[in-house]
Amino acid sequence: MKHNKEIPSDIRKENDEYNVGWITSEGMVGDNIVTRENLDVDESIKLDASAFQVVWLKNIDRLMGRLPIDFDHGKYTLVDVGCGSGISTIYFYQKYAFKHFIGFDFSSSLISIANKNNENIRTSYVSNKSILFEVGDAKNYRLLNEPLVLFMYNPFGWETMRIFIENNADVLRKNKSILLYANDICVNEIVKYGRVLSRDDFFNLSIVEFGR
Repeated sequence: MKHNKEIPSDIRKENDEYNVGWITSEGMVGDNIVTRENLDVDESIKLDASAFQVVWLKNIDRLMGRLPIDFDHGKYTLVDVGCGSGISTIYFYQKYAFKHFIGFDFSSSLISIANKNNENIRTSYVSNKSILFEVGDAKNYRLLNEPLVLFMYNPFGWETMRIFIENNADVLRKNKSILLYANDICVNEIVKYGRVLSRDDFFNLSIVEFGR
């Protein structure tokens, strides 16, 4: 599967403006880019990391729109891998009825911002669901043994991705968990652990199912 690098400027502008509008309307903070060099983690851990920036939120909707029509959100916990300031996790929370919501990131300062954003939505949005933000390194993070939908916006390279998936392969396969993968640079390597249910070749979005 090829990676499309030719998204026109007008489409980029449209998606950027949607992000700004939603983030502003919800009073979120932490939407600035944090370069790899400025991430507050040990230098050795940074080597395979990507810079933090907020995903195009419309790409979350695009991914969700490609799930099977009978997909039951309420049976799955959403795990935002490399959630950064939590904006993407909160976007899922406000729009999609998953069972629970978890976001983790190896940057303690970004998780601190995520928790502030979480406190802000609790005063304006009533739900019986919950969001847990926590500091965690994907190389040693252990997933819950239950059906999961993982969301990734290219948070790291293949070395970290491989370790993360292999450490959690049994849980992912047993529960037939699903990966929603935006800017899917490593999708060709991931397919040996599951199968691609759907791909958007223009926006570089993949849905991978484990366990079959």
